Formats: sequence, C-alpha cells, structure tokens
Amino acid sequence: MSGTADTGPERPPLRDRVSAPPALALPSAGEGLTWRPVTAADIGLILALKRDAGAIDHPHSLVTRDALEEEFRSESFRPERDAVIALDASGRAVAYGSAAPPATQETVVCVDLDGTVAPDRRREGIGTALLAWQEACGLRYLATCETTLPGWLASGAQERATSAIRLLEQHGYERARWWWELERDLKAPIAALPTAPGVRLVRYGPQWQERARAATNEAFRDHWGSQPVTAADWAAGDRLAAFRPDLSVLAVTSGASGTAGAPGAPGAADVSGAERVVGFVFVDVAPDEWPLRGGPFGYLTMVGVRREARGQGLARTLLAHTLRTLREAGLDRAVLDVDADSPTGALGLYQSLDFTPTERSVTLVKTF
Repeated sequence: MSGTADTGPERPPLRDRVSAPPALALPSAGEGLTWRPVTAADIGLILALKRDAGAIDHPHSLVTRDALEEEFRSESFRPERDAVIALDASGRAVAYGSAAPPATQETVVCVDLDGTVAPDRRREGIGTALLAWQEACGLRYLATCETTLPGWLASGAQERATSAIRLLEQHGYERARWWWELERDLKAPIAALPTAPGVRLVRYGPQWQERARAATNEAFRDHWGSQPVTAADWAAGDRLAAFRPDLSVLAVTSGASGTAGAPGAPGAADVSGAERVVGFVFVDVAPDEWPLRGGPFGYLTMVGVRREARGQGLARTLLAHTLRTLREAGLDRAVLDVDADSPTGALGLYQSLDFTPTERSVTLVKTF
C-alpha cells in the first residue's frame, strides 16, 4: 500500500523520526503456547490457521497455499525475521503474525501487518501481544530508512471483524481508507461497446508481461494504496493457480506508428514489440471459493487505464468485454473491490455497469 506524493515540508529521514525497540523479544501470551520465528516449513500450519479464522473474518474468500508460498519467496520478505508463530501443545498454529517490508517505496514506506489468531483462542490477550511484536518489528525496519518519505504501519480488516478493528484503533491506528466489494449478475444484459479508435483488445500472455506491468504501475500511480510492482512480484502473481490469463484482457496501441491493428476479439498471436498496453482487466477464478458465494464467479483483480488514455470510455469497453467473456466461460457473477474514494470515479463507473455493493473493508494506518 502507499499514499500519493507528499508535497508538504520536507521531513527529516525516517530513521530520525522513528524510535525502535533495542531488542525484539518474542511474545509470551497465551497459556500453553510456544512462540518462535517462522520458516517456510510452517506454511501448512499457517494455511490451516488462516482457513479456520477466515471462516469468521472473511467468509467469502480463501487464503491459498500457492499465494503463501509466493509470499514466502518474495525478495523483500524474510519469514524468520519478519514473522512469528505460536503453537499449542498439539502442534497446532494458534497465532501467526508478520510485518512485511515494502518491495518498493516511491511515495511512502509501508510495512504491512498481517495477524491471525485462532477463533477458539481469542480474548486471551494473544492478539494484543502479537500486534505489539509486529509493531516493534515494523518500527525496527522504518528506523533503518534514510528516506524522508512518510512511514506507515498498516493493516486491514473486513468491516465485520470489529474486534480486529477495535484492537488496532486502541493502539493508535486510524481508519485511513474504505474499500467496497461489488458484485455483478452476469445473467443481466451486457452492452457491446465499441473499442476506441487506434486501440485493439488482446488476451494477456507472457509476451505482454513487462508491458502490462509498466501500464499497471503507471495507471495506479495516482491511487491511494499503490506502489510500483516489481518484476519478481508480477511474475509471482502470474504463477498463481487462480490467475486466468485467458479471461484477462489488455487494450493496446501501436506506439511506433500511431495506428493499431483491426479491432476485434482478443487473439493469441504474437504482436509487435512497439505495441503499448494502455488499459487492462485481470481475472482470477478460484472454484474452491464458489460454495462460499453460492455459485461460480470470476474476480476482477485489477482494472485500470493509463492516465493519458482516460476519458475515451476505454475502461467501460474493457469491463463490458470482460463481463461477456466471463459469462461465456460459464460463470454466474463478477466480483471486484474498489477504493471508495478512487480519484478516477471507479465506483460510479462500476455502479453504472450494474455492479452492486456487498460488503466493506478498511485499511488502518499509523503514520510517522
């Protein structure tokens, strides 16, 4: 997550604004629990804990093993340094928490705090002790930063997770941003919209990887909560089992000549390296989550248009095309999340295409 560029008076370096604890002691809360640093061998234990807690905290989505594995392989995340786990006498994971440093820091230095406590072990002070460790870990990272950018410790929760939100607020975190989850019934009519002149639609594939990453980084540069995605993290996302490149669509133009190929349905043919991605919709499909929503759906993970290509109806065309593609693939609904205060007016766009709100989540931040 990130903020937008800070135009206020220049701050001292973060290392001069942050006080970090001299030592990072493991938590000790919870009767009969053993706390220790995390290793990759704990992924199965963490997945079981997150699935158990998720049934209460985010009942319509599942944490997946491959997503955890990619997180543990991230260049910026070192589990033995950045995460802790608590096990009970049977070896079950009762608590897990991480404080993940950012892979990039363009407008803010944000450490993401992710904490989970087993539902049957809540109200024992475990969450409070876990948050204290995460915060100390995050502060130790911020205290090493020479940059004058703002520093954040940030965490998020669905609106239903009132105890998690209350815990964060009790420790000085403020509700910084709300996010709406929206759904769209694919049985309802979907308009066929024309493609902008000089633009053609293509399916996503490996040949587009770097150009799509560049377009995404540029399109989200003015969005709260967005830092540039590294090539390694982008490739990790492409490897996830839920990602569906065949359902994901790009809008491309010919950067060399100013003309584009004939508009039409996405094709799989190789394209000129001069073509430039100006818009995109990426889709995940996770059949294991279908029972949680009562039927098959596709999740639109990212929707965006480069800033210089906005105002031509391109996002509307991309979305309409994607909705028809999902329906043709046999899915019943489309789901996405949107920043409630997006500067592009995305919420209004989605509502005009018959997306309706279902639930909200919030990001809470402590700023330095």
